[in-house]
Amino acid sequence: MKRRFPKLAALPLLATAILGGVCLQRACAPAALAPAAAAAGELPADTSIAPIHPRAEAPERRVYAVTLARHVKVGGETFVKTYLEGRISFLPIPGTNLWEARLVDVSLDASGGETPTMADLRRPILLAHDEEGRLVGVRFDPRTDSPSRLLLTSLVAATQYTRGKGAAWSADELDGSGVYRADYEREGERVIKRHKQGYVRMHEGLTPLTAEGALRITVDEEGRIESASAREASRATRKTALGEVEGTLEVSLRLVDRGEATSAEIAAARLLAFDHEEPRMAAPKRDRSTSRRDMDERRAAGHDLAELRAAFAETDGLPRDKVGERRAKLIHTAGALFRVSPEEAIEAGKQLAASDVTDAEANFLAGALAAAGTEEAAHALAETLTSAEATIEAQRQSAVSLALLPVADADTVAALSKGAESEDPALQNLSTMALGSEARTLAANGDVGEGLDPVADLLARYTSATDDATRDMLLAALGNSGDPRAFEVIRGALASPRLAPTAAYALRFVPIPEADTLLHALATSSTEAVVRQAAYRAAFFRDAASWLPWLEVALGKEKDPQVIDVIHTVIAHMSSP
Repeated sequence: MKRRFPKLAALPLLATAILGGVCLQRACAPAALAPAAAAAGELPADTSIAPIHPRAEAPERRVYAVTLARHVKVGGETFVKTYLEGRISFLPIPGTNLWEARLVDVSLDASGGETPTMADLRRPILLAHDEEGRLVGVRFDPRTDSPSRLLLTSLVAATQYTRGKGAAWSADELDGSGVYRADYEREGERVIKRHKQGYVRMHEGLTPLTAEGALRITVDEEGRIESASAREASRATRKTALGEVEGTLEVSLRLVDRGEATSAEIAAARLLAFDHEEPRMAAPKRDRSTSRRDMDERRAAGHDLAELRAAFAETDGLPRDKVGERRAKLIHTAGALFRVSPEEAIEAGKQLAASDVTDAEANFLAGALAAAGTEEAAHALAETLTSAEATIEAQRQSAVSLALLPVADADTVAALSKGAESEDPALQNLSTMALGSEARTLAANGDVGEGLDPVADLLARYTSATDDATRDMLLAALGNSGDPRAFEVIRGALASPRLAPTAAYALRFVPIPEADTLLHALATSSTEAVVRQAAYRAAFFRDAASWLPWLEVALGKEKDPQVIDVIHTVIAHMSSP
């Protein structure tokens, strides 16, 4: 059986996309200046140490009070929450295109995701610029962990500033998510505003985003930055199994000190150029697997299953805006623990299958096993589904978690098939939906074969179904599979007013041209708005090149406001780089 990266474990990568952070070499694209760099004139393009530039013989270190707040929500629940406060200094290194930046007196309050270490946040970084003085990357100490790289990159990228002439100008700028167009406008002599909307190009491997942001800068008489405040909002265009991923980032800078740098400070800054990495906007791709293992070990350090389970129980009674955040953090900490220590995942499965487990505990244990995304976790969930002792809620939660996992084999399919025969309607429905998802995983991994073919079983059940409620459930499961064998059954179901909306949406993953033809026909000719809406929702997952021109035309013809909203969403998704 082949394995893929866990779907739930991939959520931090979506958060990374929203807050910025992938490997980017200096040659990828130019960006703008960091706040301190905006005060300088032209700088040499060469990143190597060069003779002292005559315009930078007495560089000034400028110190700013800084705050940063970032939030990532998944399905409306807070997934990552970070607040940083401290001071950051900027020092141009004479004769180079580099600026040293370092955080001092920093405090950090973070929950969810991977937490930066204070030691790594305090390490000085180098901001590299091109011949026009625009930021092209951040150079890190090789020891800096990925969460710290992400946070520091977010900070300097959000407040970057490209100088221009006149009352208004535009520039292509770079952050950790991609290249975007920035529009600048002067307000009087000392205020400059920047508007950011969308991305011209995303960095390789990141989920497409929609984004909007504003930056307000005040400068002194010489054009050097005195303060800056930035706010950005981003949303991933692809939904996860848990819902939409959206984030906000707010950064403020306020000048609090300035003074001529000493020769010792300049010499120390110069030495950094010899041991810091090449300019990037986050950790290199090649470090991800090792970095993930390291982050899991750091996150799991000092924790065990009993302690995490007790902490989850203590969340009862917390305010609604706090309980989701706290539980998400505990679930993902447990997921890291299960990846580091598979035996803990096996133990969690035993506890989940126990007859005395509460509903809240079942939610925690099943969610943590899903977050782990491992074979051990999948089999622990499967054993709960087949256990005679397990509570019905534990079995329901296990079915949901198996639908989210990228692990599918004979054991998980057999367990879900048993759940699909349950007398409990909810467990029957959840297990059937999960079988469709498992079928898609099996097909992607090349593991479908004789005796392991959930789609064949789902089709047989559909043929023998005697009521529309059961047929509707099976159509949805077949839609999850994306198997071409389901196409004729789906097309036949469109004749039923009761089944047509589910059938239209079930076409979204079917990888044949006939599915697109049928969706076009439904979107164009169906007299039922709910069917047209389902057809456009399915188009969200189809090929943009063939659908986008047609959607633009359809937008002008559609009259139903809810269907129009769906078309707008699909166009925005397909128009993203």
